[in-house]
Amino acid sequence: MAIKYHEHATQPVFEIEVAGKITQADMDSVLPRLEAFLQRHGKVRMVEVIPTFEGFELSTIWEGIKFDVAHIRDIDRVAVVTDVGWIGGLTRALCRVSPLEIRVFDMAELEAARAWVEAP
Repeated sequence: MAIKYHEHATQPVFEIEVAGKITQADMDSVLPRLEAFLQRHGKVRMVEVIPTFEGFELSTIWEGIKFDVAHIRDIDRVAVVTDVGWIGGLTRALCRVSPLEIRVFDMAELEAARAWVEAP
């Protein structure tokens, strides 16, 4: 499984770690849990950790787009933690046009990213 999903115990914060190639099985496992988390909390914050990325199965693209469009207003702060250069660059470009508050952190800054997402 390329996606690990974890919910914060006391805050409306979830963390996703992506390592490798995202498959349809990953999406089928994570999206229902994430939907339930959003239903419980309304506005949430996210930490996305990407130590490695090998792409995704084509079948996951449409599902991912539909989820993002449906929930873009439900997530208000995102920390993207990666040393994968093009992901950091693409995310920084996205920050300029996204309604979300997004920051990019290096893998060595994982704890700082978590603290930023959890801060009031």
